[in-house]
Amino acid sequence: MAIDQVTEVPVQEKSIPSLFSNRSFIFLWLSSTASFLALSTYLFTEQWYIITVLEKESLLGIVMMATMVPRILFMTLGGVWADRFRRSRIMLISSFVRCLLVLGMILLLQLSLLELWPLILFALCFGIVDAFFSPANTSLLPSVVAKEALPRSNSFIQSSNQIALFSGPMLGGWILSFGSFSLLFGVIAGFLLLTFLFSSLIKEEKRTLTTNRASTKSELKEGFSYVWSMPFLKNILVILIFINFFFFGPLLMGIPLLVDSVLKGKVLDLSFLQSSYQGGMLAGAVMVGVLNLRKKQGLTMLVMIGVLGIFLTLLGHISFLWQGVLLLSLMGILSSFINVSLISTIQAQTDPTKIGRVMSLVNASSNGLVPLSYAFVSLALMMQFTISSIMMVCGLLILSISSIYLLRSNIIKNVE
Repeated sequence: MAIDQVTEVPVQEKSIPSLFSNRSFIFLWLSSTASFLALSTYLFTEQWYIITVLEKESLLGIVMMATMVPRILFMTLGGVWADRFRRSRIMLISSFVRCLLVLGMILLLQLSLLELWPLILFALCFGIVDAFFSPANTSLLPSVVAKEALPRSNSFIQSSNQIALFSGPMLGGWILSFGSFSLLFGVIAGFLLLTFLFSSLIKEEKRTLTTNRASTKSELKEGFSYVWSMPFLKNILVILIFINFFFFGPLLMGIPLLVDSVLKGKVLDLSFLQSSYQGGMLAGAVMVGVLNLRKKQGLTMLVMIGVLGIFLTLLGHISFLWQGVLLLSLMGILSSFINVSLISTIQAQTDPTKIGRVMSLVNASSNGLVPLSYAFVSLALMMQFTISSIMMVCGLLILSISSIYLLRSNIIKNVE
């Protein structure tokens, strides 16, 4: 079955109620934004504390892995729980426990006991608890807004999350310029407290939960089986795997390498390029919300993925800074369109009783392959491949995958 046939959401031409008249959506949106702001600020604070206070830059990667790797691994379990229990309650507990963890860090900091091993332990616990928030948050959205409003509502949430990711490090740097790490950890705890309060105000639609629950392992297997038995979900996961493996590693590792080896630029040039991509993602998320595209989502997404591959190929062969700024801005816009389309399609067509597990698998597939992509690029560089050639090969592979799916969909349409 072709991907465009299974990803198209039936469209009913009717007016969509304003999202801002939906009280539950507003609090879900705010809780997601506050949680992302807490996470991005926490990661910044963790990194800067290791570098400036503990002075152990070489161990920075270990602490970051202690935060992010468990977060990725436990997302699948978080998906099972999101289908088993009330999702707003999971968000409530997750934000409250994270708030307590940060308060514990403040206490140890005041006692001058926040050394490397306690920090790693807190990072591990913070990552695990945060893993339960994301599946519950994303799987709750379809139950508080209409299907027709999913693209627009996702774009609002994605826009806010991008702003939060930008703002966290900026806010952390500003606070540390006149304050202390204790104050900054206190601000993070405040964001998590806001997440807790916003989550408590969400009115979640009651679901019928069976009393005889299968084991967590059985439910996780059921989630895998469900995804693999649904052609559109299986196709989407394959696309996500290829995009995340062949796109994000070459892009995120490649930008500083392009500045250094190709453009022969300075740190300001690096900031321009990185800001261009992030700014493009923010602009793309806003545009999705304004346009609210609901027709031909599958085909549109495949075309955008192909164009994204072409732009990645071109990025490796830029000669001037303005070319990189232009390409990265356009790539950011396309990334947002693809991301929102994927999430909205999955939310609209997935069985509500399994959406938590499905969203957790999607998130794990998206986030889990990024470190492997970094390793792949590092290995290619060690084998004396240039970053330009790596970007070209990866871009052409992405273009090939999207072309294969487009060709399959056209063949099936002609046969039918």
